[in-house]
Amino acid sequence: MSDETRRVLELLAQGKVSVNEADQLLRALNEQSKRVDTAPNEASNVAPKPRFMRIHVHKPGKEGREDKDVNIRVPMAVIRGGMRLGTMIPGLHASMNARLRERGIDVDLSKLDPAFLESMLSEMGEINIDVEQSGEQVRITYE
Repeated sequence: MSDETRRVLELLAQGKVSVNEADQLLRALNEQSKRVDTAPNEASNVAPKPRFMRIHVHKPGKEGREDKDVNIRVPMAVIRGGMRLGTMIPGLHASMNARLRERGIDVDLSKLDPAFLESMLSEMGEINIDVEQSGEQVRITYE
C-alpha cells in the first residue's frame, strides 16, 4: 500500500473526507500510477538505477596454494538502510572512524550524506572500480 493510499484511508477513518471523496481520490491515485508506469521513458539511454553492489576480490595463491576468490553481492537497499541506521546510533561514526584510522584510512563517516550517496549512485550506473596490487584484484561493480 502506498503512502498516498494510506493517507486517504486515514482521512476517511478520521471523517475528514466522505466515502465518495475517498473513492474519487483512490481512483485518481490509481490512474496516476498507471500513467507513470506506462509512460515512455524519455531518457531511454539512461542506465537504470543500480540495485546491487558487487565486490569481487581475487588473491592469487602463493607457494603452490590455490587462488582465493570472494564474490559478494549486496543489495543497495541494505547499504541505504545501513547509512540511515548509522545516523541513529550515537557514537557509531566516531568509533568506526577511529578503527579506520588505525588501519591507515582517514575517512570521516559522519560527513557522508545519504542524499549525496544516492545522487552519486544514480549517476554511476554500471561502473567498475579496479584495484590491482601485486597480483591481487578488487573489483567493485554497481549493477
